[in-house]
Amino acid sequence: MIELLVTSDLVSVNKSFVEDITLTQLCAKLHTITGIEPNDMKLKLIFINSQDNGIIVPSKSNGDDQIFSQIDLSSVKGVHVEDTNENSMANQLKVSSSSTDNIGFKLSEEEYLSRSSSVLQWKKENQLGRFDPNYIAKRDQEKELQKDKIAQLIIGERCSVKTEGQPERRGWLRFIGKIPQINNDDIWCGIEFDEPSGKNDGSHKGVQYFGPVTNKYGAFVKINFVETGKKFTPFEIDFSDSDDEI
Repeated sequence: MIELLVTSDLVSVNKSFVEDITLTQLCAKLHTITGIEPNDMKLKLIFINSQDNGIIVPSKSNGDDQIFSQIDLSSVKGVHVEDTNENSMANQLKVSSSSTDNIGFKLSEEEYLSRSSSVLQWKKENQLGRFDPNYIAKRDQEKELQKDKIAQLIIGERCSVKTEGQPERRGWLRFIGKIPQINNDDIWCGIEFDEPSGKNDGSHKGVQYFGPVTNKYGAFVKINFVETGKKFTPFEIDFSDSDDEI
C-alpha cells in the first residue's frame, strides 16, 4: 500500500492505495473522496523527488491508461484533482463559498444540508474532515503540539526552517501567532530570512505582522517546521518555493 495526499479545491486528505491500482480504479476512488466525476477530472501527480509534476486528463487522452501503468506510484506523494466542469456541484459550491457577497450560485443552510449530492453529504458518507470520528481528537492533539512548540521558540533569535522536500533555510524568528485571514486555528511563525527565499515583506493580505522587511525576505511558516538557537548562523544555499508557507 502507498499513501497519497489527495487534494481538490474542497478536500485535503491522506488516503492509502494499492501500488498496482489502475487509472480507472484510481479515478473511481477519487470520485468518492472529492465528489468530482471521473470524466471531469484533471489529475496532477506530485512526485517526491522532483519539481516536475505529471498531468493526466482521463477523459481526454486515450493513451493515459498506458502512461499511468508506467508510473512508479511509490515515487508519488500526492495527487491534486481539478474539476474541469464549471457547472458541477463541486465547482458551484466553491464559487458559493468563495465570498459571502457572491451573487451567483447560493443555497440556504437548510437547502445545503438537505442536498444528498452536496459535498457535505460526500464528506459525511466518507467520514472526511469534521465527520471523521477521530477529527476532534486529532485537532486537539495538534493544538497541544503547537503549544509545546511555542514554548521551545524564542522571538528575536536565530532560526532554522526545514520544510518537507526543501533545503534548510535560516534567518530570524520575528513573529509567532495566528493569522485570521488564513484560519483561527493554526499557529504561524514570521521569518526574516538571510536570503531572498521568502514570499513577502512580513505582511499578509495587507496586514503587517512583522517588519516590514525587504520583499521576498519574509515568510509565514507553519510552527512545526521552525527551530530557534544561536547555532543557526547564516549560510548560503539554493532555495525553492514550498507549499508549507504563504
